[in-house]
Amino acid sequence: MKDENRLVVNRHTTLQRLAHYANIVSLAGLIASGFIVYLGLPYLAYSDAYAVHIICGAVFLAINWIVRPYSAIVDGRLVEHWFTAGDLRRLWGVINNFFAGGEYPRYTIYDERKRRFRNRLHPVSKLLLYANYVALFVATVTGLVLYSTGVSVLGVHLSGIVLTVLDFVSPLLSLSGLGLARLLHLAAAYWFIIAVILHAGLVQLDPRKLQHARSMFLDGKEDLMKDPTAEILNMLEDD
Repeated sequence: MKDENRLVVNRHTTLQRLAHYANIVSLAGLIASGFIVYLGLPYLAYSDAYAVHIICGAVFLAINWIVRPYSAIVDGRLVEHWFTAGDLRRLWGVINNFFAGGEYPRYTIYDERKRRFRNRLHPVSKLLLYANYVALFVATVTGLVLYSTGVSVLGVHLSGIVLTVLDFVSPLLSLSGLGLARLLHLAAAYWFIIAVILHAGLVQLDPRKLQHARSMFLDGKEDLMKDPTAEILNMLEDD
């Protein structure tokens, strides 16, 4: 929808917004129940906290290993997640803005002729995304072992493979394989706490991004004419 003073576009799909809600709830449940189990806190019975942890873990893994990649591929947004030379320049612009007051980079790139975004993610958000998937992989494989040492899929003893690798590495830290799994699982939990603080506290609370937050949590739309982070292109189809 466009007139002289407005250019309203869909920034987030319904599936993206629903996945974001589920991510928030499941991650909060994971962290809370995980620390109740790990520290023996009295807020829930161990069995109840463990059940909450398993349920929230299943939701969190499904969202991040299945729903989010599926959404990015179907919507043609997968390329937006690559950290490019342009992102490196924008990241330098963010740093320069913070320390020297330089012009804040425009990282929301919209092609008006093709009616699609070329980029939506803040460069810091892309780096956080990569780090989050590393932590998610660590949490997934160690969680398999901590859940059960007998997990098999299609005849492949996954828990045994993970435990064999951990048992090979763990003597370097004077730990058992299960002990190393617990340590790595805990480290992944702490990383997600740090990532939430960086993502929500430092990136998303930037007043320049208020439309982005409104789009994610409310209607999925934004007015690019009022977005100080937006650059609107009008490229030919064969460019």
